[in-house]
Amino acid sequence: MSMSLPVSLGGPTRAKPERYIVASLFAKATTKLGLATAIAALWLIVVPIAGAAADVQISAARAAALKECSRLAARYPTNDWGNTDIYLYRSCMARHGQKE
Repeated sequence: MSMSLPVSLGGPTRAKPERYIVASLFAKATTKLGLATAIAALWLIVVPIAGAAADVQISAARAAALKECSRLAARYPTNDWGNTDIYLYRSCMARHGQKE
């Protein structure tokens, strides 16, 4: 009884080593990640950010409140005074009738 083995034109068939399969999968995944990153970078360059592109003008009252409240809060650095700066800034803006 003779068994015939599959023979290809290039020689006997062999299973690919596991290392080759893992390397191939890793290369495909890395290529996909690189392509996705490139597309995302191009998309960020092409699509303008609405807030940055718009010419937003604020009122003189808001500008004055921002300046005054920022100056008040700057007297109390976070590393020395904890949250005092933000509480002072928020209360100052509220006194001026402005959002934070």
